[in-house]
Amino acid sequence: MQILGTMDTKKVTILGHKLDVVFNMAVEIEFEELSGSIFSIENLSSQKATMQLCFASMKIANKKLPFTYEEMLDRLSMKETAELKNAVIETMNKWFTVPEVMKKGAHTGSEEEGKN
Repeated sequence: MQILGTMDTKKVTILGHKLDVVFNMAVEIEFEELSGSIFSIENLSSQKATMQLCFASMKIANKKLPFTYEEMLDRLSMKETAELKNAVIETMNKWFTVPEVMKKGAHTGSEEEGKN
């Protein structure tokens, strides 16, 4: 069973380094630190905000990156950019997906145990 907010990571190769990408509350806060904006899906409409989110995602997942945000922007290929964005979107979608067990009306059977 997946618990809401578990650390689902994806692997990407960025600037010759194999790195993890993750999405969770820490990434949202790191994005806010980098961008100076409140995290919301609407705030991701610019290329700059999207790349700040991608960098935040790698920074949280890996703790120490072998390049700075500016170096990443300067040296990232189109292929790497697409791979990175897709990985962040996938982990973000998993983070925001409510597991079946937590949806309204979901029943696991455990509430009924012990009532007899």
